[in-house]
Amino acid sequence: MTDLLLINPPSPKKGTFIIRDFNRCGRTSKEKIIWPQTSLAYLAAMTPKNVTVRIIDCIAQKTSWQNLEEILKKEKPKYIGAHVITSTAHNDLKTFRLAKKINPKIKTVTFGPHVTELTKQTFKECPELDFIIKGEPEITFKELIQTLENNKSDFFKIKGLAYKKDSKILINPDRSFIKNLDQLPIPRHDLLPIKKYIFPFMASGFTFVVASRGCPFKCIFCRQPIMWNYIFRQRSAKSIIKELKFLKKIGVKEFLFSTDTFTLKKDSVIKLCQLIIKANLNLKWACNSRVDTIDQEMTKWMKKAGCWMIALGIESGSDKILKLCQKNTTVHQIKKAVKTITKAGIKVYGYFIIGLPEETKETIRKTINLAKNLPIIFAIFHIASPYPGTEFYKMVKEKEWLISERWEEIDQGCSSPINYPQLSGGEILYGIKKAYREFYLRPKAILRILFSVRNFKDLGRLITAGINQLF
Repeated sequence: MTDLLLINPPSPKKGTFIIRDFNRCGRTSKEKIIWPQTSLAYLAAMTPKNVTVRIIDCIAQKTSWQNLEEILKKEKPKYIGAHVITSTAHNDLKTFRLAKKINPKIKTVTFGPHVTELTKQTFKECPELDFIIKGEPEITFKELIQTLENNKSDFFKIKGLAYKKDSKILINPDRSFIKNLDQLPIPRHDLLPIKKYIFPFMASGFTFVVASRGCPFKCIFCRQPIMWNYIFRQRSAKSIIKELKFLKKIGVKEFLFSTDTFTLKKDSVIKLCQLIIKANLNLKWACNSRVDTIDQEMTKWMKKAGCWMIALGIESGSDKILKLCQKNTTVHQIKKAVKTITKAGIKVYGYFIIGLPEETKETIRKTINLAKNLPIIFAIFHIASPYPGTEFYKMVKEKEWLISERWEEIDQGCSSPINYPQLSGGEILYGIKKAYREFYLRPKAILRILFSVRNFKDLGRLITAGINQLF
């Protein structure tokens, strides 16, 4: 028996891969990425010592709904926490219905940007849901479990919590952000099926490390404001090194800094890199970043410290689109950043978005041409998706460009719910398909991939992912 189960729900369909996190809106991953559930590992670390906890990652462990039902019957948990993201909201809510069917007394809780933005609507859609944590979840989650363990019902004292009482939905005042992220414990990576996680070109046995939270930039498509309100908070280098030593101890060989703009603070990055070198950890790592925060001195230190790849939010090949979506970068900065990174001996992974406001066939062509002319090893072309709570969502609603509010169709991995006057949803999807075909069906791109894969298993995954995207 386990007191608490933290669950990443099964996929809606067999064979589909869903990316979920309590800081992300989530999507379908045709490239078959399986994300480490570091967010659940944080909640596990916050659980009181007298409460036993287990993480069930149904995506990584290929756990079906039937399998999950058997686990719930066997473990007989008192509490379950599970992800609910926009693109699979109706599917994810089945987790709580299933748990209540097995044990009506079980307490159910969820978290993340979708339910933070749509709290009342989520409760109405799922009567089996007892609690919703709005915003940063860890302290609220800990206080909730402690209150339940003490058989108390004074939930009104817990900031950041929404709950039901006598059929009424009650929403407590918001909780302030954790000022010092070093106060959080090291996530329970040891409870995760680390060997099951997959990311292009990453070795098996990798995980995510959260170096900071929040982003000060105001891109209209980003869900960061829902959770972090543009407030950037950073962990100390000492705290991160402690976590990296723990990861090495449990056999992790590689990790990705799951931070929106890892290179935001140059001095902090260099200090961390120096400590990684001094600790002689010999871990390989990658990170996410923005093109206007790349620096030559910094990338040299990153390379020395084991960084082999930087994933850049490039988004578009049109300066006009970049300005309108408030990315506030330029094509010139993109080219300069990629050149600086590759000169340091670090590979570049590019994120692009097709279908942002004012997109046309001509601007799509600019994005495709830019991607093809950059020396990047991997490119993902996302569909512009207006996730609830983002400025993009408010814009398309106001201008009546949103043609569907079915959550399953707001998925940057597979569908476009927008029709612009100058560009239809179908044309956006065609642009995505065209981008993938033109980028990957080139000898240069194929050779870059072949020289970067580490084994035949990874090559097989990439070929399968390519077929899914290209055809």
